[in-house]
Amino acid sequence: MHWQQTIMSDPISITAILMLGLVFKFIGFAIRDELWLRTLVMAGLACDAIFYAFRPEPVLQSVLTNSLLIGINTLLILAILMERTTWRMSGADKDLFSHFPTLTPGQFRRLRKLMSTETRAPESCLLDEGQTVDNLMLVLSKQIEIEKDGKAFPIAGPTFVGEIALLTGNPSSAGVFLPDGGTIVSIPILRLQRSMSRSPALSNAIVALFGQELARKVADSAPMDRTKRRDATIGAPVRI
Repeated sequence: MHWQQTIMSDPISITAILMLGLVFKFIGFAIRDELWLRTLVMAGLACDAIFYAFRPEPVLQSVLTNSLLIGINTLLILAILMERTTWRMSGADKDLFSHFPTLTPGQFRRLRKLMSTETRAPESCLLDEGQTVDNLMLVLSKQIEIEKDGKAFPIAGPTFVGEIALLTGNPSSAGVFLPDGGTIVSIPILRLQRSMSRSPALSNAIVALFGQELARKVADSAPMDRTKRRDATIGAPVRI
């Protein structure tokens, strides 16, 4: 209580608190990062509330107003932390999130609400060639098998199925099988497309994710052919 009496009896101390709050807000508005901006502005509002509360004639309306703004900023700071961090995310969701490296934790949390999970038996058919694709699927298995034009080749998992249909709207370009069974995490494509249309940032993150995924599948699709070309190159005579 002694410090409260000191502040109330010393106009210079009260004014210094108000100036400190102004400095906090000035620095906050000069920073582009929203988390730091809101944190510093909240500190400035706290100084304002103290100034109005401990002046010789307290102004309760200003104290209540600044306290309300502090509460609002606290909620927004918590929302930013949920958007940027895996805070309060379960271990299972963190493992699932690792398969979406281009998404922020907040974007993943929104997609998580659309996901459903099921277990498929060995030799399951996930898609037939030419079939309309209703769901984007994350296949949590060591391997899937792609069949196209009567030829089959493996793709290492975990992997996504249906991403081309999501991006192009076309039917499945190949049959997809699950030789060893596994867990399937499904997202309805129509609902995902609506979410992407409402959020350009989410759309860009999804496109980047599947750009990486398609590049990986192309690189892994014909390893024997690459090996044969490499061996042929090594054994071929050098021409000068």
